Amino acid sequence: MPIHVEELTPRWMTHLLREHELIDGLTTVRQIKIKEIGDMTGANSDVVFLNIGYEDGIGPDKIIAKNTPRLGSNVGNFQKWFQREVNFYRLLAPKLKKTSSLVLPDSYYAEYEETERGTEHLLLLESLAAENQGDQLRGCSYAEAKRTLGALASLHATYWDYSDEDQNLWLPYTTVGLHNAEPVQNAFRAAWKLYEQSGEVSQLTARLINQAVDTYPDLLQSLSTPPVSIIHGDFRLDNLFFSANGEVTAIDWQFTAKARGIYDVAYFLTLSMAEELEQSELLSLLSFYNSKLQQLGTPGYPFQDLVEDYASSVFLTFAVFVIGVIGSPPGRMAEVHKSGLSRAIRAIEALSDLPSAFS
Repeated sequence: MPIHVEELTPRWMTHLLREHELIDGLTTVRQIKIKEIGDMTGANSDVVFLNIGYEDGIGPDKIIAKNTPRLGSNVGNFQKWFQREVNFYRLLAPKLKKTSSLVLPDSYYAEYEETERGTEHLLLLESLAAENQGDQLRGCSYAEAKRTLGALASLHATYWDYSDEDQNLWLPYTTVGLHNAEPVQNAFRAAWKLYEQSGEVSQLTARLINQAVDTYPDLLQSLSTPPVSIIHGDFRLDNLFFSANGEVTAIDWQFTAKARGIYDVAYFLTLSMAEELEQSELLSLLSFYNSKLQQLGTPGYPFQDLVEDYASSVFLTFAVFVIGVIGSPPGRMAEVHKSGLSRAIRAIEALSDLPSAFS
């Protein structure tokens, strides 16, 4: 079974595409050309286009391929990102495709194997229209956010109060895993100390962040108590596509985990708004998400729990991005981390205005 894009052959690809009924029995793959993608591909895998040429027929001319980075990834192996995405497409995506309005790209192939250098994986996915991709740096409107939260609620409702421990040991609680709370807390503390020296944070906000650092394992635990759902874990605009008919498609499921769904909501709203939300707008969006959960047959959250979980998730989002901003090489992802960190700080500053946020 191939595990690197360089191992793909026309003969093997012909068999795969016929298996998925993407080409007929007379059509064969003539050639596979690997083409690099731009800087909107994420930072945790090598992602390329496979441009496919055919004989005696037609088929998809472009497929997305995701591989373990050529130089490996210590954090990816530590967090088991590659196994998680492969297993998501194998084990969880089929049900979501049937029941959720959040759209997923078709998966044609998903494999991983353990080697001496860590986990090697290969995903072959449906190619989506680049012009429909969200832009983290540009942000989105209130109306776009509301539409997105409706689709997100359908993800969380599909796997509401999910506790299938035995069959899905690969799926951690929270994106970092409760068992990794201490080392990630140490990384959070170190990154925050470096960033705090910039002097860009008020004393009140710094005090709140210091408290979040000290209680980081408790924040993770609070989002790991029932009802937990399957979460995306990195639910932001760069990982979303918006079609003209209103559908929202989510890609990049390496961070998928079990947690309270409000984590995805807070992560998205903290990082993705073109303009800062007023308190009334934020509460309206949180209420809309909760009402969608209830419409989809779940109990939803008590309002105070919803707000408190939102606040916890904002601090956890800040942790992700302050760690990321310290380690990002120059390029677009460095700008994404910088922008996200600024937005997360503003979201923390706004928490004191929310009812019950710190009760």
